[in-house]
Amino acid sequence: MVQTQVSHKLTVRDVALAGLLVAGLGLVYVFQEMNYFGLILGRFVEESHPNIPFAFNRTFRLLINDTLCMGLIYVLFRDRKFIRIGFMVFLLELLVILPLYLAIKLSWEGPTEISSPLLSPVHRMVVNPLLMMVLIIGFWLQRRAHT
Repeated sequence: MVQTQVSHKLTVRDVALAGLLVAGLGLVYVFQEMNYFGLILGRFVEESHPNIPFAFNRTFRLLINDTLCMGLIYVLFRDRKFIRIGFMVFLLELLVILPLYLAIKLSWEGPTEISSPLLSPVHRMVVNPLLMMVLIIGFWLQRRAHT
């Protein structure tokens, strides 16, 4: 069975939307020290265990970053298969990598902002959209190879 790939031509609207999504990623990075837990659940901050705001903030950043990246995948490729793969990577990050990172980080180092050299790469992968960016590059390379 031969599959044909439909080349998606980017419109001005697509470029503008992609720019907004990238700007959103930039804003999340610039405001990486933002305490989302305190902003959203402010009255519970003093009553909570110190690990809870740390875990909440990392999870919230992952959700924002990956949602913006999946929007970028949609705008750039308009391919349902790519969106499904992006969603599977998101689930892998949310359900496997993030809980493992939080368990190790919080049991070894506690809720400190600085990670040890061992955990630093995992920290970057979790709180920054590293896997999604690699995925977008891979999708682009795949598309380019088939055109």
